[in-house]
Amino acid sequence: MFATMLFKFFFLIIGTIFIFYWLILYLKKVKFYQSIYTLSPESHQKKSITPSFGGVGIVASLLLGVSFFPFKSLEGWWCLFVFLSFCGIGFLDDVLSLTSQKNKGLSASRKFILQCLAALFFIVIYHFQFRHLEIWELGLYLFLFVGSSNATNLTDGLDGLLAGLSLMSLLGFYTYFIAIQSLVGQEMVLLLIIAIGGFLLFNRFPAQIFMGDTGSLGLGAVFAAFALMVNNPWILISLGAVYMLETLSVIVQVLWFKKTGRRVFLMAPLHHHFELLGLKETKVVSWFWAFGALFLIIFFTTFKP
Repeated sequence: MFATMLFKFFFLIIGTIFIFYWLILYLKKVKFYQSIYTLSPESHQKKSITPSFGGVGIVASLLLGVSFFPFKSLEGWWCLFVFLSFCGIGFLDDVLSLTSQKNKGLSASRKFILQCLAALFFIVIYHFQFRHLEIWELGLYLFLFVGSSNATNLTDGLDGLLAGLSLMSLLGFYTYFIAIQSLVGQEMVLLLIIAIGGFLLFNRFPAQIFMGDTGSLGLGAVFAAFALMVNNPWILISLGAVYMLETLSVIVQVLWFKKTGRRVFLMAPLHHHFELLGLKETKVVSWFWAFGALFLIIFFTTFKP
């Protein structure tokens, strides 16, 4: 039994690496390249020949994992479909961005509406199927689902940045699920760790593939789903501190510019500000990873399930 499980995990890891290797070859063949935002740092313009849609590989790897280790409860399937639904919104955004040949897919308002509808749908299902939620909890988790998915999306701007931070977040969730003896949570997180780990092999600097909205929106939503599963919204603060800072930098930048016509940061999100200060991309990513690791250590030493 144990040997069979180890064999499945080994095959899953090899399969995940193969999925991304094949996906990169295919995307290059059909020239599905990332459209780079024209106002991004000059060093990013050369990334216009790097294929996007890495989130498709993450989804494929996760589904392969579920085929080997199917969930034993409805809550696990609920969590999986949360991830897939937000990945679907991101996929639509990526496709529209590709067809328009611009770094713009869905309009901000349409993306927001789709995120709200998807979040409300799954929160209501959770309310009726698993645990009664008060009205204020429905509103809180609606905000967290949409906010978290947008926060991870904003963080996905440098090679390996979001993938590395996501692995830290997943490690924290995995520890928490072990502490509360949630087998369903452990299974989902472990499969995501394998999928994101395989992606990071090809996304680290210099990236051979980008995640795109397909992956980044799904990750933020599933983090919020985990918080709902453990009935602890505060866990997102410890395990998502960097995502929050990135989001706050954008909010501050926009509000201050509208009020004064001046910018607080050279560019937002925050990682671009440090790039424009002259720091190399790898250095910025290392610092952000270190900051994420610091909050992970704080979480390990202070959390109480």
